[in-house]
Amino acid sequence: MRLLLLTTVLAVSLSGCGSTPNNPSVDLETAKAPGEYAQCVFPKWQQIKPETTMTEGKNHIKLLVSSKVSQDDILEVFKGNPNTRVFLYQRAPLAAAFGRSALEKAARECL
Repeated sequence: MRLLLLTTVLAVSLSGCGSTPNNPSVDLETAKAPGEYAQCVFPKWQQIKPETTMTEGKNHIKLLVSSKVSQDDILEVFKGNPNTRVFLYQRAPLAAAFGRSALEKAARECL
């Protein structure tokens, strides 16, 4: 009986990890150019998480906070027509589920 219960609990908890969608936690829009917006957010994120990195491509900028313990936090900034689109991918810990995270607040401050 114990083995069945343990197996069921383990299967349910692992299925939750595997079925998590890759949808952004936050979807924002700004009239700023992608570079201007990213240059505002990047130093704020570095103050919160010094390991933040930024990479640039054509019409796309990505801010990344790597984590060895949990999922990475990612902010993607795309040139849109006419506005810039911003996507935040963040799996917030349970404690942060009741309010915005510091990274999300920084992203919203720069809109």
